[in-house]
Amino acid sequence: MNFQNLDKLTQLKKEAQITLKNTEDEHRIQERELKQDIRSLKVSKKEQEVRHKEYLNALTKAYNKKQTEIRKEYERISEEIQRKYKHKMAVLRSDMERKRKAEIAKIEQKKNQAIKDLTKKHEQKYEDIKEYYQEITNTNLDIIK
Repeated sequence: MNFQNLDKLTQLKKEAQITLKNTEDEHRIQERELKQDIRSLKVSKKEQEVRHKEYLNALTKAYNKKQTEIRKEYERISEEIQRKYKHKMAVLRSDMERKRKAEIAKIEQKKNQAIKDLTKKHEQKYEDIKEYYQEITNTNLDIIK
């Protein structure tokens, strides 16, 4: 019986080693599969990060382009407004210059008229004084005669 027990024990050990070997093989296979899964996940993560960066760059580029377009539009509007008001200023200046010249002409005309009036008055007074003294001189000459 001892021999049979020993034979059974050997048989059981053999079966246990085979089972252990099979379990180890399955475990190695599972470990290899898990490592491959981890590697593929890392690659997938890296690809996703690259796609995300590319998407962000595309968004930034589109935003900058839109911002540039808006800036150009506002600069165009600003230039248009500046041209419009420069034109208005030029028209206003020319009108004001014309009015100023007209007022100066009126003032000079009044001045010249005042000078003519004064000259006439003075000439009249001079003639009156001359006539007065002429009469005195004539009267004195008549008295002397």
